[in-house]
Amino acid sequence: MIEIWIDALCDVWATIDTPGFGKVKAPYLIKRTEFPSAISAKDDFPIALTIPAKADLQASAGGPNEGFYSGVTEFHLTPDLSKAHLPSLLPWYGKIWIAAAANMKLGGLVHNFMLNENDSIVGPVGLKYGDEQEHWGFLVNWTVKEASNPTVVAGDPSMPNY
Repeated sequence: MIEIWIDALCDVWATIDTPGFGKVKAPYLIKRTEFPSAISAKDDFPIALTIPAKADLQASAGGPNEGFYSGVTEFHLTPDLSKAHLPSLLPWYGKIWIAAAANMKLGGLVHNFMLNENDSIVGPVGLKYGDEQEHWGFLVNWTVKEASNPTVVAGDPSMPNY
């Protein structure tokens, strides 16, 4: 289930450390209640906000019970939209890709974590999370396939019917 691995995904982004930007902050969604309601370019950047978007869950009496989750991680990087920042943003494609490729099992918690085939890393794009000034960042679209979940049993009478 997503609550088992989502913070491990945040940990992937927290491994990124880029000269001129520093180490990425990647607030957890489950371990600690630290997901921000607002961000500050002065205090919080660089920051990666991971936001689940969709779950496709399959339960089968005779086959594997699988969960496919997709979402986006917003990388907020510069304080504004000055085009002078663009050259310093180019290494982020590789940094993000390498971090994801090095963690395809999220520490053994999932069957597979991958960047989406289309629109893997979008940007630099103008982002705005709250009231802060619009700024440069990237949108990283990802999918997680959970390992087969033995706790989900299709047709189990002890499971609630929704």
